[in-house]
Formats: sequence, C-alpha cells, structure tokens
Amino acid sequence: MPAKTQMFDWDDLKIFHALVSTGSMSAAARKLGIGQPTVSRRLEQLEGRIGARLVTRGADGVELTDIGERIWTQVQIMQSTASDIERVAHQADRSDSGTVRVSAPEGVAGFWMARSLSSFVEANPRINVELSTRVEGEAAYEQADIILQMNESKRMSHVATELATLHYVPFAAKRYLETYGAPQGLADVINHRVGDLVSYRQQQSHWPKEASAIKQMMKPTLTTDSSTTLSESVKSGSVIAMLPTYAAQLEPDLVHLDMELSVPITLWMVYHPDHRRVTRVRKMIDWLRELFDAAQYPWFRKDFIAPAEFGDTETVHIRGERPKPKPI
Repeated sequence: MPAKTQMFDWDDLKIFHALVSTGSMSAAARKLGIGQPTVSRRLEQLEGRIGARLVTRGADGVELTDIGERIWTQVQIMQSTASDIERVAHQADRSDSGTVRVSAPEGVAGFWMARSLSSFVEANPRINVELSTRVEGEAAYEQADIILQMNESKRMSHVATELATLHYVPFAAKRYLETYGAPQGLADVINHRVGDLVSYRQQQSHWPKEASAIKQMMKPTLTTDSSTTLSESVKSGSVIAMLPTYAAQLEPDLVHLDMELSVPITLWMVYHPDHRRVTRVRKMIDWLRELFDAAQYPWFRKDFIAPAEFGDTETVHIRGERPKPKPI
C-alpha cells in the first residue's frame, strides 16, 4: 500500500496562525523572525496541499476565505493546546531559576519597572527576566507569562486583576513655560505646542468630553508611538503632554498644569492561573504587586492625588475657558 502524502505539518500551521493573528505578511514575518518571501512561499505550499485558498490579500492586509475560516478555528484550538502543553511543562519545573517573560506598556516598563528591577534581580539571581514592550494582543498571550495591559482581558482562561490606576495630567517643563507661557485655559491648549501618543487614541473612551473635544480640534506638534520620546520631549521643553502623575516623582523639574483635568486608566495584570504554580513566575507576580502597591505609592490609588501632594512638584493653576463638546 503506498504511503499517504502528508497534508501539512505544525510549522505550516504556525505560519498560517501568525499571518491571520497579525493581519499581514510583513507582520507575520517579524513575529516569526523569518523573511516575508518565506511566509508567502510556505502559505502557498499549505494552500497547494489543501487544494483551496485560505486568505485573500488586499490593501488592508489579509482576509480569510470560507475554508480559511474553518481551518483558522481548528488552528486556534491547536495553538491553545500547544500553550496548555507548555504550561504543564512549566508546572513540572518548580525551581526558582529560569526565565520569566513579561509584557508591559513601554512607559510603565521603562519609567517605573526598570528603575526598581534591581530589587527583584538581587533577590532572585537565578531568574532571567524577558521584558517586552512591543508585543500586544494575541501575541502577548502566546509569548508572555505575565501581561500588563491597559484594558481588561476577555479571556475566560486567564486571571485579570487590577494592578494600579494611572492618572494622566498635563505636564510641561519650566523651559517651555518660560518660552511660550502657560495656556490661559483648557480651550487654549489647541494654541500651544502639544505632544500626542498614538495609544492615547485607543483610550479615548476614558477621556472627559471636554478633553476629547480638544483632541478633535488640535493638531499636535509631535505625534509618536513611544512613551519615552513623548516624555523626553516634554522634559526638553518642546511640548506640553499628558503624562501619568508618577512622572512628577521621577522628574522633579516637570510642572503640573492644573486645569482640573485628569484621565484615570486602569493597569491590569493578566496571567494564566497555572503560571501561579511556577515558582519564578509567582515571585514576579508578587514583586509586581509590591511595585504597584497603592498604600506605598499613592499615585497608583483609584482616587486622584495631585502631584504636589506627594512631592515638591511645582503646579500652575489654570482656570480659563473650557471647550464646549459638540452636541451629539
């Protein structure tokens, strides 16, 4: 009896999974660490073995065909099973050595976690930390043991706990105020040099209506996808921007522009409950809870506390005209 021809292997399906989850050939190639031509060639091979097109390619990325939808459902199950197998393997390793993978927003990772990481490293010299700031969405669930994110997880299989509340307020450097002066009111912000973070647009629902009205009208001097770039631009006196209140604790030369405007964003910690049984992951979870403890660090409380109340931050009180949101 002739041997059966192998339809596909797991490597084929991993490429298909990466392509659909990222939405484009180039993004899938970056995720897998291979070239875009390889992704395209392997997809064509998979489609050839199956005998049907799985995706169509357009200007906005790829879209699943009918047969692609059916196979995508099964591939997601296979990926979930593979993740379960990996978690079981982790449970067998209960040592306090090895690698812990953490995914976190860039600002939180760079301006808060990294500054205190020495306490964890010194207490756990055999644990290696992989801290990613550019892995988001489904990829984070696959590549990280612990995920810090600014939206609640919808995955029933994972534990999502509120880790902290970040309160965003307007900041400027003394140099900026000496050069351009302070806004005369919230509505006057559109006449100033303003910095905007791309992710702020994704959090628009958290903003007060009048602040949203400003964002719709203003043309930012600087738009960036990097929290570091935005913060450094504020420190240099280039722009005014919304930063979390703990920035005042880290950068005492910043000035809080008190316009009676604050935007609270909840920071969530998400992980699979099985990971809690792994010693090194549990130690990281416990360390993160201490690092964002609102009793010790009041700027992480649910209730807003002005920067001047927990430090020597200079405050400029601005009580001018406020924008009028457009009627719905």
